[in-house]
Amino acid sequence: MNYQAKHIVEFFEQYESHITHVVVAHTKFRPCRKSQAAIDAMATQAKKDLRYALNCFAKQLYPNHSNLVTRKPHVYRPLALVTIENIKETTDPEQTIHFNITLGNLPKHLCTTMIEIHFRHAWHLKAHQQNDIYTKAVADYPGTIHRWLGYTLKDTTKDSKLSWTTNGTWDVENCWIPQAAINTD
Repeated sequence: MNYQAKHIVEFFEQYESHITHVVVAHTKFRPCRKSQAAIDAMATQAKKDLRYALNCFAKQLYPNHSNLVTRKPHVYRPLALVTIENIKETTDPEQTIHFNITLGNLPKHLCTTMIEIHFRHAWHLKAHQQNDIYTKAVADYPGTIHRWLGYTLKDTTKDSKLSWTTNGTWDVENCWIPQAAINTD
Protein backbone atom coordinates (compact mmCIF):
# COMPACT_ATOMS: atom_id res chain seq x y z
CA MET A 1 0.00 0.00 0.00
CA ASN A 2 1.25 3.49 -0.82
CA TYR A 3 0.55 5.70 2.17
CA GLN A 4 -0.84 9.16 1.69
CA ALA A 5 -0.67 12.18 3.99
CA LYS A 6 -4.15 11.40 5.33
CA HIS A 7 -2.93 8.00 6.59
CA ILE A 8 -0.05 9.59 8.47
CA VAL A 9 -2.35 12.25 9.94
CA GLU A 10 -4.76 9.53 11.06
CA PHE A 11 -1.89 7.70 12.77
CA PHE A 12 -0.67 10.90 14.47
CA GLU A 13 -4.21 11.83 15.56
CA GLN A 14 -4.39 8.70 17.70
CA TYR A 15 -2.09 10.55 20.11
CA GLU A 16 -3.82 13.93 19.91
CA SER A 17 -4.82 13.97 23.58
CA HIS A 18 -1.17 13.44 24.59
CA ILE A 19 0.30 16.20 22.42
CA THR A 20 1.23 19.34 24.37
CA HIS A 21 3.84 21.21 22.30
CA VAL A 22 5.06 21.71 18.75
CA VAL A 23 8.57 22.63 17.61
CA VAL A 24 9.97 23.71 14.25
CA ALA A 25 13.75 23.23 14.20
CA HIS A 26 15.76 24.48 11.23
CA THR A 27 19.00 22.80 10.21
CA LYS A 28 22.13 24.33 8.74
CA PHE A 29 21.46 22.42 5.51
CA ARG A 30 20.21 24.32 2.46
CA PRO A 31 19.00 22.27 -0.53
CA CYS A 32 19.21 25.18 -2.97
CA ARG A 33 20.49 23.98 -6.34
CA LYS A 34 21.82 20.71 -4.91
CA SER A 35 21.48 17.27 -6.47
CA GLN A 36 18.96 14.87 -4.94
CA ALA A 37 21.86 12.67 -3.79
CA ALA A 38 23.41 15.63 -1.94
CA ILE A 39 20.04 16.53 -0.41
CA ASP A 40 19.52 12.91 0.69
CA ALA A 41 22.94 12.99 2.38
CA MET A 42 22.05 16.26 4.13
CA ALA A 43 18.70 14.80 5.27
CA THR A 44 20.43 11.67 6.60
CA GLN A 45 22.85 13.79 8.63
CA ALA A 46 20.03 16.06 9.82
CA LYS A 47 18.10 13.02 11.05
CA LYS A 48 21.16 11.76 12.94
CA ASP A 49 21.58 15.19 14.50
CA LEU A 50 17.91 15.25 15.49
CA ARG A 51 18.19 11.80 17.06
CA TYR A 52 21.12 13.03 19.15
CA ALA A 53 19.30 16.26 20.07
CA LEU A 54 16.13 14.39 21.09
CA ASN A 55 18.22 12.11 23.32
CA CYS A 56 19.92 15.13 24.94
CA PHE A 57 16.57 16.92 25.28
CA ALA A 58 14.94 13.92 26.95
CA LYS A 59 17.74 13.62 29.50
CA GLN A 60 17.48 17.34 30.34
CA LEU A 61 13.83 16.92 31.30
CA TYR A 62 14.82 15.00 34.42
CA PRO A 63 18.05 16.72 35.57
CA ASN A 64 18.32 14.79 38.83
CA HIS A 65 17.42 11.48 37.18
CA SER A 66 18.63 11.76 33.58
CA ASN A 67 18.97 7.99 33.29
CA LEU A 68 15.17 7.55 33.63
CA VAL A 69 14.70 8.11 29.90
CA THR A 70 17.30 5.42 29.20
CA ARG A 71 16.17 2.89 31.80
CA LYS A 72 12.41 3.40 31.35
CA PRO A 73 11.90 5.05 27.94
CA HIS A 74 8.33 3.74 27.57
CA VAL A 75 7.40 5.83 30.60
CA TYR A 76 9.70 8.88 30.59
CA ARG A 77 10.87 9.53 27.05
CA PRO A 78 8.77 12.24 25.37
CA LEU A 79 6.24 11.46 22.69
CA ALA A 80 7.78 12.68 19.44
CA LEU A 81 6.03 12.66 16.07
CA VAL A 82 8.46 14.01 13.48
CA THR A 83 8.31 15.18 9.89
CA ILE A 84 11.09 16.67 7.78
CA GLU A 85 10.61 19.37 5.16
CA ASN A 86 12.48 20.75 2.16
CA ILE A 87 14.13 17.51 1.15
CA LYS A 88 13.78 18.35 -2.52
CA GLU A 89 15.86 20.67 -4.70
CA THR A 90 14.84 24.32 -4.58
CA THR A 91 16.00 27.57 -6.11
CA ASP A 92 15.36 29.53 -2.90
CA PRO A 93 18.69 29.97 -1.06
CA GLU A 94 16.84 30.88 2.17
CA GLN A 95 15.10 27.50 2.49
CA THR A 96 16.54 25.04 4.99
CA ILE A 97 15.84 21.42 5.65
CA HIS A 98 13.86 21.52 8.88
CA PHE A 99 11.85 19.36 11.23
CA ASN A 100 8.32 19.69 12.54
CA ILE A 101 8.26 17.97 15.91
CA THR A 102 5.07 17.23 17.80
CA LEU A 103 5.78 16.59 21.49
CA GLY A 104 3.95 15.11 24.46
CA ASN A 105 4.64 13.18 27.67
CA LEU A 106 6.66 16.09 29.04
CA PRO A 107 6.97 16.80 32.76
CA LYS A 108 3.92 18.83 33.73
CA HIS A 109 5.92 21.42 35.68
CA LEU A 110 7.79 22.61 32.56
CA CYS A 111 6.41 25.70 30.86
CA THR A 112 6.80 26.33 27.13
CA THR A 113 9.76 28.64 27.73
CA MET A 114 11.65 25.94 29.63
CA ILE A 115 10.84 23.35 26.98
CA GLU A 116 12.21 25.71 24.33
CA ILE A 117 15.36 26.39 26.39
CA HIS A 118 15.99 22.67 26.82
CA PHE A 119 15.34 21.91 23.15
CA ARG A 120 17.43 24.85 21.96
CA HIS A 121 20.31 23.67 24.15
CA ALA A 122 20.08 20.16 22.69
CA TRP A 123 19.59 21.29 19.08
CA HIS A 124 21.88 24.29 18.79
CA LEU A 125 24.59 23.70 21.37
CA LYS A 126 24.78 19.91 21.46
CA ALA A 127 23.83 18.93 17.89
CA HIS A 128 25.43 22.08 16.38
CA GLN A 129 22.42 23.00 14.31
CA GLN A 130 20.77 26.37 13.62
CA ASN A 131 19.55 28.54 16.45
CA ASP A 132 16.32 28.99 14.48
CA ILE A 133 13.68 27.23 16.57
CA TYR A 134 9.97 27.88 17.02
CA THR A 135 8.23 26.34 20.05
CA LYS A 136 4.55 26.64 20.90
CA ALA A 137 2.17 25.03 23.37
CA VAL A 138 -0.66 23.29 21.55
CA ALA A 139 -3.11 25.35 23.60
CA ASP A 140 -1.55 28.47 22.03
CA TYR A 141 -1.39 27.08 18.50
CA PRO A 142 -3.82 28.89 16.20
CA GLY A 143 -6.45 26.41 15.09
CA THR A 144 -6.55 22.77 15.99
CA ILE A 145 -3.94 20.08 16.36
CA HIS A 146 -5.40 18.56 13.19
CA ARG A 147 -4.41 21.75 11.37
CA TRP A 148 -0.85 21.49 12.76
CA LEU A 149 -0.57 17.84 11.70
CA GLY A 150 -1.77 18.75 8.22
CA TYR A 151 0.79 21.55 8.10
CA THR A 152 3.61 19.15 9.02
CA LEU A 153 2.79 17.07 5.95
CA LYS A 154 2.27 19.88 3.43
CA ASP A 155 5.22 18.74 1.30
CA THR A 156 3.33 15.55 0.55
CA THR A 157 0.64 17.55 -1.20
CA LYS A 158 3.31 18.77 -3.64
CA ASP A 159 4.79 15.31 -4.12
CA SER A 160 2.64 12.35 -3.00
CA LYS A 161 5.66 10.02 -3.17
CA LEU A 162 6.99 11.78 -0.06
CA SER A 163 4.19 10.14 1.95
CA TRP A 164 5.53 6.63 1.59
CA THR A 165 9.16 6.54 0.48
CA THR A 166 12.01 5.78 2.86
CA ASN A 167 13.42 9.28 2.29
CA GLY A 168 10.02 10.87 2.65
CA THR A 169 8.43 13.48 4.86
CA TRP A 170 7.60 11.24 7.83
CA ASP A 171 10.78 10.77 9.86
CA VAL A 172 9.78 7.42 11.31
CA GLU A 173 13.18 6.75 12.88
CA ASN A 174 12.95 9.82 15.12
CA CYS A 175 9.37 9.24 16.23
CA TRP A 176 8.78 7.82 19.69
CA ILE A 177 5.57 6.72 21.36
CA PRO A 178 6.00 6.01 25.09
CA GLN A 179 3.35 3.30 25.30
CA ALA A 180 3.45 2.77 29.08
CA ALA A 181 2.98 6.49 29.76
CA ILE A 182 0.20 6.82 27.20
CA ASN A 183 -1.63 3.76 28.51
CA THR A 184 -1.78 5.21 32.02
CA ASP A 185 -4.47 7.75 31.08
